[in-house]
Amino acid sequence: MKQFEKLQQGIVESSTENDQRRGFFGRFFSFWKRRRITPWLFFFFLIYIVAVIKFVTIKEIDNNILFASYSLAVSFYIISRFALAYFYTPKPIVASDYEPTVSFAVPSKNEGANICETILRMALSEYPRDKFDIIAINDGSTDNTLIEMYEAKKIAAGFGVTVDVVDWKENRGKREGMAECVRWSNKELIFFVDSDSFVQNNALREIVKYFSHPKVGAVAGHAYVTNANKNVLTKMQAVRYYVAFKAYKAAEALFGAVTCCSGCCSAYRKSAVMPFLEKWVKQRFLGVQCTYGDDRSLTNYTLYYGYDCIFAPEVIAHTIVPDTFKIFMRQQFRWKKSWVRESLLAAVFMWRKNIIMSFSFYLGVILPLLAPIIVARALIWYPLMAGKFPTDYILGLLLMAVIYGLYYYIHTSDRKWVYGVVFATFYTLVLIWQLPYAILNLRDASWGTR
Repeated sequence: MKQFEKLQQGIVESSTENDQRRGFFGRFFSFWKRRRITPWLFFFFLIYIVAVIKFVTIKEIDNNILFASYSLAVSFYIISRFALAYFYTPKPIVASDYEPTVSFAVPSKNEGANICETILRMALSEYPRDKFDIIAINDGSTDNTLIEMYEAKKIAAGFGVTVDVVDWKENRGKREGMAECVRWSNKELIFFVDSDSFVQNNALREIVKYFSHPKVGAVAGHAYVTNANKNVLTKMQAVRYYVAFKAYKAAEALFGAVTCCSGCCSAYRKSAVMPFLEKWVKQRFLGVQCTYGDDRSLTNYTLYYGYDCIFAPEVIAHTIVPDTFKIFMRQQFRWKKSWVRESLLAAVFMWRKNIIMSFSFYLGVILPLLAPIIVARALIWYPLMAGKFPTDYILGLLLMAVIYGLYYYIHTSDRKWVYGVVFATFYTLVLIWQLPYAILNLRDASWGTR
């Protein structure tokens, strides 16, 4: 427990760290702050420079409307995420006695190292013990997961918390496990938590507030990376997770349309889910049973049935991310397949939402699909045909990456912001090429991570 607390405290470095520990960039921004020149000014200055570069670049792309439009649109889209997120200020107004009943739901396979901690974190929630319980599904584990579940059940009982352990001898898949938790529960809300994630003790108290409005069907919490400091890869993901939640989900939540309530920490209204539960479990795409992208798919169904999906930044969970390149790439590939599938399905109904949200959504689908073509032209075809190094394109790319990392620094004062710059660049140069391959492999139902 004590070791885990230390990990939690180390996720976001304190803004009051001494300049020496922060290094050069920390001292640089501290210098700006002491002179009342905040990093926000630098942030907006970089946006201005990017805009100038984009307009200059347009003159050098042979008047091609597609590439000129893309160049401006992608910068506008990314920057607009930050702008829209700024206006999202969730303030659920509820009566002090609003305490709906809740079931924590955690399907698990071969998570013996973490599942006991995961369950006990839920059990320690600051919420009336008679108004929540925990449902743990052992989905055909071959390690000590079941033993750890029963150990957690025993300890939680001492806190006055009920833990129901459902033991499946054969693996049925995460989606079946999630659905079984919904069926098993007799509570009003279902709070899904991944088996390698750990909620803070006030997460339950905070997340239920959003369900006071009957139109809210799902609420996504904010996931931080527990093992952020392990290596370069996990540091990159720590920044990626923060910006994805703080900016991208917040921007979508402004219109009640978060497109993916992440499985590591999200709650659903049971009455909203039950009408489509079996349809979701049996979902098929291109004639194949859907076995991945469960959280994005469940969110999609919730939106389709007319409910709002919201982001709750004060609902915090800490999750373990891949720390090896091989597992990370497999995870990203699986996520891209689910993104393509669910984006195509959401495109059918997302136009019903707010006009700004609709435009933003369709732009967010079209741009990534065009990205491999654009990048290939800018970095390969154009230099070969024109005999020029793509200086403007590279500079624009790096500045956008700095803006990405700087956004993280402004909100956290954490020196890992530099790894955000690395990740943004890595995504454009490496991860972007997974998308065409993901499209070609949409019918492959394998999980891909383990």
